[in-house]
Amino acid sequence: MISYLLRRINLLILTSLVLSGLIYIATLNMPGDPVTNLSGITNPTEPQRAQIVEQYRLDQGMVRGYIAFVSTRLSGDLGQSQVSGATVAAELSKTLPATLELSLIALMLALVVGVPLGILAAGRTGLWPKLLWAMTLLSFSLPAFWLGILLLITFGLDLDLLPPSGRLNLLYDVPYQTGFMLIDIPMSAAPWRWQALNDAMVHLVMPVMVMAALPTTLMIRTVRVSMLAEVEKPYIRALKARGVAKLSLVINHAIPNSVAPMFRTMTLQLGPIASTLVVVETIFNWPGIGSYLMSALYQGDYTALHSGIIVMSVFIIVVSIVLEVAHALLNPVSRKEIHG
Repeated sequence: MISYLLRRINLLILTSLVLSGLIYIATLNMPGDPVTNLSGITNPTEPQRAQIVEQYRLDQGMVRGYIAFVSTRLSGDLGQSQVSGATVAAELSKTLPATLELSLIALMLALVVGVPLGILAAGRTGLWPKLLWAMTLLSFSLPAFWLGILLLITFGLDLDLLPPSGRLNLLYDVPYQTGFMLIDIPMSAAPWRWQALNDAMVHLVMPVMVMAALPTTLMIRTVRVSMLAEVEKPYIRALKARGVAKLSLVINHAIPNSVAPMFRTMTLQLGPIASTLVVVETIFNWPGIGSYLMSALYQGDYTALHSGIIVMSVFIIVVSIVLEVAHALLNPVSRKEIHG
């Protein structure tokens, strides 16, 4: 078990170092002054420039400069925004809860919808599973930006049923406590907190629907294929021959082994899901990391851009490793790798 976790930690470190190297090279070649792009200080004075050159070792070659860059970012110094002048770490800490809130709700919806539909599709024959399979193929092929714009125009503008953008109506001033709107609103003592909570939930509807489309499709297809393969395995046939009830076979054996591959599939699709997150936050003006990165790109705030990419990418790498470990723990075949 320890050796397995150490291998995954080494993979995390190696991947993060390679990623940091690519971002460091890209930052040095971005338009503008490398001193400003690394630190975020616009028009630095001569003493500031000398301090930044020394901090990032810009006069000591690419390798030493890269080591200084990684050391600085690992210390928590992500530079400061070239636009606002605030530290990037402070700005990211305010946008991260909005992204996590949107992502977690979308993934919970995908689990609640995707897993049961995948199981039902595997247990039925005829036209219904074929229609569901075709719908998942269509959903998988739809670009997220097209679906988001379609919902925005239809339900947000034409029908005026849902708010087209933002996270909360500007009429409500919710005190910042955790950054999670669905938690901060009930914790506030405002008399209008339940109206504000309803407004926050309504704002979530369209972004969550677009965000959940891809993972829901992946879960349905993965669970269905896994279930169809699982029920044909010899141990299932042996249990049937011993007289074990079909419902018990499905619940106690087929479903747990069929859900496990879902974690492996989600691990491989974290990149597209993160790309969808950036698109969704940009379309619906959701104040998360995705819209923060796009705003930094538009405004030429390269310090905020590369630091935000580092934080988001490392987070994705960590989540992918956690999902891989979860898959190994749930899958009896892969479990041998942990204890072997």
